[in-house]
Amino acid sequence: MNYQKIIDYKNIEKVLNVHRKKKKIIVQCHGAFDLLHIGHLKHFETAKKKGFSTHYRDSYYSTSKVPMSEVYSYIASSVDATHVAWINVTNPLAGPKIYDDAASFYKKNFNRFDSLLSATELKENFFYKGKPINFKRSPWPRSQDLKPLISLPFVINILKRNNLIKWGSCVGKKPFFYILNNLDAKDIDNPEDFKICESIYKSRK
Repeated sequence: MNYQKIIDYKNIEKVLNVHRKKKKIIVQCHGAFDLLHIGHLKHFETAKKKGFSTHYRDSYYSTSKVPMSEVYSYIASSVDATHVAWINVTNPLAGPKIYDDAASFYKKNFNRFDSLLSATELKENFFYKGKPINFKRSPWPRSQDLKPLISLPFVINILKRNNLIKWGSCVGKKPFFYILNNLDAKDIDNPEDFKICESIYKSRK
């Protein structure tokens, strides 16, 4: 397998058109900010064995210095599709039903909103610049009565490919919040999160 297939952003459309004419299936996978590691290589090898074409991200878009909006636009430009599902690999407790249900709902309702965003509701006492933003100081509310704030765990976000390219973001002006429970949407940001998710994952087997 040739591991030197790094294609410049400007040449993506030309490369994709060659594969489209051959009726090839085009898919895309990526990591966070690492250029390439053994997990990616195994991923690509498996994809090729199953008949998929692969594309290596330009090194410029594989660093932590590039703005994420540029990464969004770049990746969306390399995908041959009308709609894009942005799915992170850092939500290991989200099962297949979550993705199936989200895709099914989006397919039936995408004309009613411009993006589907996986979300969780946080019922905690939040302050901004020293002032409460979802409760009043007095009378003190019960936690179950707090107005929830919406958080985006990025389990799955779906929108039109052209909008992702144009906005450089998954968030539209008229989003639908696909509410998940906090456990299934748990995102891994640090070693402690990993240990928690690993323990829960093992307990579910």
